Amino acid sequence: METPVHAPYRERVRIEIKKLREMPFKKKMEYIWDYYKIPIIVTIAIIFVIGSFINSRFINPAPDAALFVVWNAGFATDEQLNSMKETFETKIIDEEKNEDVIITTFFTMAEDPSISMINIQRLAAMLAAGEIDVFLVGSQMLEEYALLGYLQPMESVLAEIRVINPAVYERINENIVRGDIETEDRSTAERIIGINVSDSSLVNKIGFYVNELFFGISITAGQKENATTALITLFE
Repeated sequence: METPVHAPYRERVRIEIKKLREMPFKKKMEYIWDYYKIPIIVTIAIIFVIGSFINSRFINPAPDAALFVVWNAGFATDEQLNSMKETFETKIIDEEKNEDVIITTFFTMAEDPSISMINIQRLAAMLAAGEIDVFLVGSQMLEEYALLGYLQPMESVLAEIRVINPAVYERINENIVRGDIETEDRSTAERIIGINVSDSSLVNKIGFYVNELFFGISITAGQKENATTALITLFE
């Protein structure tokens, strides 16, 4: 029995229900799928999207970044970076909060201009979003980032460390790096742009394969206190 196209809505529903009741189970399923598969698929998709949102927002939300580190200093193994990440977490993470330390790398084995451009765009997007707190880079990259306005001067951080941990301050102060940095009025001035951490306690313990490693704080750092803690941890 075909459902009249121009029949009133309630009449069409009544006919559909009657038709389904008279069908065997298998036929009933085939009929429902043939005629209602698009609404079913759309409904399932909507339920999935809503469920994913509720899960990620309320049930299992992604951890907040207590510290976001960019590594651009050459080759490092996942094991080495994870060791640094875990050490930072023991000093920074509040167990009562849903937080994480993130270390992302920009290192590539091949000198591919297209990959370099992708990395530049990726870095610019991260800075624009205010994600980056700390840079771990080589000396040339440190100088370039300072001139590009990616770094903030570190005098205030060092003054804070001097109060918090005088012994560590003395070790850090021996490794300060001065250079030209872009100021707020777009001019340049010589300031402390980074810290040479190549021979720091944590770097030596992990045994990174790089010859030089410098620590700088991002101009957009939202977790400056945690960045300061990370620097202290490197020299403890």
